[in-house]
Amino acid sequence: MNKLLAVIRREYLARVRSKWFIITTLLAPVFLVAAMTIPILLAVRQAERRVAISVVDETGEVTPELLKTDAFKEGRLRFRPAPRGDTEDVQRALRQQILDEGLAGYLYIPADVLEGGRVEYWGRDIGQTLVRATLRPAVTSAVRQLQARALGLDPATAARLAQPVAVEAYRVTEEGVAREEGQTVITAHILGLVIYMAVLLYGAMMLRAAVAEKTSKMVEIILSSIRPWQLMLGKTLGVGAVGLTQIAVWLGILGMFLVYAGSAQAFADAEFLKNLPVGFDTLLLFMGLFLTGYFLYSGMYASVGAIASTEQEASQLQIPVTLLVVVPLFVIPVVLEAPRSDASLVLSWIPFFTPILFIVRYVLGAVAIWEVPLVFTLQIVTILFVAWVGGRIYRVGLLMTGKRPTLPELVRWIRHG
Repeated sequence: MNKLLAVIRREYLARVRSKWFIITTLLAPVFLVAAMTIPILLAVRQAERRVAISVVDETGEVTPELLKTDAFKEGRLRFRPAPRGDTEDVQRALRQQILDEGLAGYLYIPADVLEGGRVEYWGRDIGQTLVRATLRPAVTSAVRQLQARALGLDPATAARLAQPVAVEAYRVTEEGVAREEGQTVITAHILGLVIYMAVLLYGAMMLRAAVAEKTSKMVEIILSSIRPWQLMLGKTLGVGAVGLTQIAVWLGILGMFLVYAGSAQAFADAEFLKNLPVGFDTLLLFMGLFLTGYFLYSGMYASVGAIASTEQEASQLQIPVTLLVVVPLFVIPVVLEAPRSDASLVLSWIPFFTPILFIVRYVLGAVAIWEVPLVFTLQIVTILFVAWVGGRIYRVGLLMTGKRPTLPELVRWIRHG
């Protein structure tokens, strides 16, 4: 036990005392906040940018109504008259202006637009914010005005019919209802990404630690006084303690920010912060999933480090393990869209995907109570199996150098380790 504690203390202190640990611990929340806010600020700036467009209107009636919409009155869109002439010649000239960067784009409004004809937007930069949030509502409002007028409705009634309907969402929970402004989906996504980064970061630490000792021949000296399974367990617990320390600091910083946000006047009316779906149960589950995910992947990364003889070999061999961590990232949008579907449920039960996908489903309120012990049981069984296999590979592989072992040789290590 004393030898195991010595390994844990060595692995923990060697990393915690480094300057990079302090820097990354303090700067990681800053980078996380920047990663979330910068795209939002850029999107807002893009939305506020004045875009010059022309209109090719075959009806001759839509353009005047279009210029009365909020997009043009508020200055988000600037109207630039199109040259006169044949429709094809005009569009060809406008496309050349777009290529010459003298024009952002143009709208083509067909003669049958009031009967359901499709309006086209031609531009060099087809941003979804411009098309969906600006052009589409403006064109819809203008066309609805003309359609209402064609039915003989007065201008006031036509204006009311052209106004979009506001839809507010409310999340129903056991505790009651809360205004939903996207905070649930964003929180679920962020927690899933944090677990992904933590598992990948600290699992890779295990790989580098094994490779470093193996290449420096230090492992031969260490194994003269300690068993291989004790060394592997000590490294796993030591690096895991480093991860828990960093996450505890990050949660402390987040807690202080939320306390400040709750008392600061600037955030007094922020519904987004008031209704964040994060409670003590969520944090407890988050820590549990981080630990089980870390132990699962650290055993696999440690095995890869024991097999590899160089950093280059380790980089190649870790690809299959890394892919197992990356796959859930591509599945997160599916889970966010339908967290109660059979596909989301089954995928979140797969032990290699559970740390990321299960926390997403839990935050979205799609997890039944009986699922929690089930997924942790599946993970613990998988961890024990990976530890058994990894321990045998670690025991033999640490002292093997030179040629990379083949698959039959790895099977032989596992059988006779």
